[in-house]
Formats: sequence, structure tokens, C-alpha cells
Amino acid sequence: MEDPKYILEKAAEQRLPCEVLPRAGGSSRGELLRVERGGVVVLAPNVRLVGGEDVRVWFTMDGVPHTFEASVIRTGVPVPDRSQHGFLLGFLDGWSRGDVKQASSQGLDLAILPPNGPGVSLIHGPGRLVELTVDAVVFTLPVEHTMVFVAGGKIRFRFLVPGEEPAEVAAHVQDLVHTDVHLLYTTRIDAIEDAEQHRRLVALLQRSQGGGAR
Repeated sequence: MEDPKYILEKAAEQRLPCEVLPRAGGSSRGELLRVERGGVVVLAPNVRLVGGEDVRVWFTMDGVPHTFEASVIRTGVPVPDRSQHGFLLGFLDGWSRGDVKQASSQGLDLAILPPNGPGVSLIHGPGRLVELTVDAVVFTLPVEHTMVFVAGGKIRFRFLVPGEEPAEVAAHVQDLVHTDVHLLYTTRIDAIEDAEQHRRLVALLQRSQGGGAR
């Protein structure tokens, strides 16, 4: 297994673009600049962050999506363009590679339900789950995938967990980001039939992903 620090150093050397997703929702384009002893420095001019705020960062290297959770350690970090939009992110956790299927996820699934045809898995591919909370789902699809949703569009998800009844929820696309290889969707859940079951299913899927979702 590759060392996350090594991957981040390689990404920073290439000044790879990334997406910064605060817990409040939405996403902002950024750039991985350098790895320091305290964490990783990111340039993100279009997002307002404060010290102690938790974020998830998503980037693609060599065609493979990577995500991790972090906390804002310091704002106003010096960056090459001499702006005040550099952030030092520390306490990195929840590292996840999008091309790794975890054995613990067998039998579990979170799928997008299209108007017609079979669902599209976010656990077993071709979609990739980036973040999961009780009120939001963030995921990617390959740019060449035939299923495309627009910002503001409606979407449905199906939760499948062994020992539990399948459950469906309605949501809408809050944000859509295009990259060269992926479409990054941030969706907000609108309608839940059984709130207690929904919280339980989310918790089970979060544990199955070993920190890849939260």
C-alpha cells in the first residue's frame, strides 16, 4: 500500500488541482502546493475557511481519485502568487483511493437509480463514493459515463445493507465540477421515509468504507 504522504508529495510536485469540500457543503477548486511537517498547503482562492474547520479534499493522480479529511491549521499561508488564499491542512485522516474495493463492503451498496435500467454502484464502480453523511452524498462518475446529471437536477439513491430492508431517498444535485477524467457531484438529500433507518444505514456504509465516507 502506498504511503499517503508520498502520494501527496508527488501530487504537490505536479501542482495537481483538487476540490476542497467544507462540511457546510459545496466545493471549491484548489491546488496542492507542498507538503510540510504540519500537513499539506493548498491554494484555494474561492473558498472562505477558518482555523479548526474540517474539510474533505479530492484530487486525481494518474487517473485514480484520492480523498482525505483534514482540519484547517492555519490560513493566510504564503503561496507563489503572494495572495492570502493559502491554507495549511493538518490532522489528515480518512484516506481513500478510488480504485480500491474493500472486502468489508461486499454485500453492501449505495447506488444511483436512473429513470430506466439498473442502478449505478458508488461502492463497486463505475461510480466512486467520496463523502457520505445523513444529509449529503458526494460522488464521482467517469466523464465518459452515459449518465449525466445537471446542477439542481433530481436524483435518487438506493441503500443496500445485508440484514436491512432496502431504502431509497430523494436528493438533488447541489454542485457539479468537471475535471479531465471525472465528474464530481455534491448532492443534498431531500426526502427520507424512515429517518432512524436512514441514520443506521449511513453509519453502516461509513464503517464499511473505512473512512472513505463520513
